[in-house]
Amino acid sequence: MSVIAYFEAFPQKTPTELRNVTFPEGCGSIPAGVFLFMEYFCTDLSCNCERVIIKVLHLRSKSDQRPREVATISYTWSPGADETWRKTNPEFSNPFLDPFHRQASYAQELLEFWSDMVERDNVYAQRLKTHYRELREKRGKSERHAPAFDPSAFDVPANREERRRLRKSRPGKHAHR
Repeated sequence: MSVIAYFEAFPQKTPTELRNVTFPEGCGSIPAGVFLFMEYFCTDLSCNCERVIIKVLHLRSKSDQRPREVATISYTWSPGADETWRKTNPEFSNPFLDPFHRQASYAQELLEFWSDMVERDNVYAQRLKTHYRELREKRGKSERHAPAFDPSAFDVPANREERRRLRKSRPGKHAHR
């Protein structure tokens, strides 16, 4: 499964829609500081998993330029997907800490906090679903309009002869002489 960060696709929404929380000193084992809840969604248009991956980043201070990833939470709002997941992975409930990512010692507390937040804040819960749809719509439009051959800038050979050879070898294209 390939995922993309919502706020990379829609950076203009970061100031108003990125969920963040400031924990003061003395909140259990959660250290003081700002925690950002970054949203990542599946980019496979043939998949309709209705799942978000939340990467929790910790800023130790307002001037901290290198936030540390402290938890990764996986969550689906689709009852069918949740049921399928439970059958194949009974040890993980929804939401859960993703076992493929490093988790801080206090990640379970962050998971509980985030779960309560989604359960109590219907606007935020709906926003996750909206973000999923917006990203899929944007991704679908970009794929429908993509050319058949679209190498990245790093794939384009600098050598003129090599570029000519590649053009001639493209399927469905006729060599120009």
